[in-house]
Amino acid sequence: MAEGNRKAGRKAPDGGADEADMAEGWRHGLAEGLTKYESMVEAIAHGIQTGELKPGARLPPQRVLARQFGVTVATVTKAIEHASRRGLIVTRTGSGTFVRNKSDADAPEHGDFVDLSLNTSPTIIAASVLQHSLRALATSGEPQKLFGHSPIQGALRNRRAGAAWFALRGLAISPDQVLITQGAHEGLLCTLLALASPGDSVLCERLNYVGLKRIAKLLQLRLIPVEVDHEGLDTTALTRFRRDKSVKAVICTPVTHNPTTANLSRARRAALLRFAREAAIPVIEDDVYGMLAGADAPPLASEWPEGVVIISSLSKSVSPGIRVGYIAAPAPLVSRIRDAMFTLGWTEPSTQAAIASQLIHSGDAFQSTLLHRTEASRRVEIAARALGPRMVTSASTISYHVWVSTGSMPPDTAASDLARMGVLVSTSTQFLVGDGPPDNALRISLGAVPSLYELTPALDAVARVLSTRKPQHSA
Repeated sequence: MAEGNRKAGRKAPDGGADEADMAEGWRHGLAEGLTKYESMVEAIAHGIQTGELKPGARLPPQRVLARQFGVTVATVTKAIEHASRRGLIVTRTGSGTFVRNKSDADAPEHGDFVDLSLNTSPTIIAASVLQHSLRALATSGEPQKLFGHSPIQGALRNRRAGAAWFALRGLAISPDQVLITQGAHEGLLCTLLALASPGDSVLCERLNYVGLKRIAKLLQLRLIPVEVDHEGLDTTALTRFRRDKSVKAVICTPVTHNPTTANLSRARRAALLRFAREAAIPVIEDDVYGMLAGADAPPLASEWPEGVVIISSLSKSVSPGIRVGYIAAPAPLVSRIRDAMFTLGWTEPSTQAAIASQLIHSGDAFQSTLLHRTEASRRVEIAARALGPRMVTSASTISYHVWVSTGSMPPDTAASDLARMGVLVSTSTQFLVGDGPPDNALRISLGAVPSLYELTPALDAVARVLSTRKPQHSA
């Protein structure tokens, strides 16, 4: 015991903790299923999150890290390079490697805008995994996959990849039921074009993805807003539309609703599907956040495959630049949606689809998703600490956006105050369908900011702006 105490209290020459002990203290954060250097990066991130690695602390020399992690010095060098890109650490020539401080020279300058309005994922998180698949695809010697013409619904190999992607969500879907689009937005557009005509009505959450309103305007559809709360779509409001023949579909986001992050409760899932069956209308399920949420949030399509059109993509859980979406439709609807797709083009996005297929079939897409789940969880926890009871979203949610109450403050006022401080956010007004009153809430996006050291002060700014108002959960 005495020897252990002496070792724990040993100091480095500069007065800091012993370098070997520092490495030993946070190396338990190694992530399973990653390469060695990726595991080291995750260990550094974990150490910063838990406070074991303080801002400004110097990391041990590379030889010490190599010994503690059981890797080569070359692996340590690669890990330090990637941790630096993620904004976790800084390397100073002649001095060593340090946990980044807000005062570091490469931190964002005062007055720069920090964008918490763009709902995206940080590309750096899975960059090395994506590069691995791109290199494999580039050397495959099959240019037809990348640059050739394919039918509008997608080449069979790419539709098989789409089926495999849905299989990760627990769905057994034939490739014949899969159609490939340029992102989930186009998937929504084509599906609505196939199912509804100008003047028809579509039921949807009162707060919704901004792009849906633009699609409805383009197609001259009437969106009928239905209340949404912490249990998701309020299904009690649906009964009055059971015999309304103008209603052609219900569109909803059951998992990690945008913007509120609500998940449709078990009781409401059953009520929604019961209504759709009785009304003989399909459900369009926007499942773009489903892969990020994981197995605890199954899709509606798993309960009623005969009546649910499910739409997914890789943008929220792999990388925003991969503009590939997948539609899985009941067999009787496939040809209708395929015909609608000809309105937008004559071929699938072959190059993007080939990249997505490589990622999926190699397992790199799922590996990227695991990395994003870890990062999104970390960022939500940071947001919860900064925002406290103002954050409506549960701290256990896996998401790159959170829903935040502004209390009695109008959301536009809060957004204006934050813009003057250099922080951009989205207000509930932007997501509102119809003419009802907006919720006093903001959507705070956590993924567009590449570094946690930019995210934390931005969230602190949000907390300061809202600190004079009493929290009031409105969704």
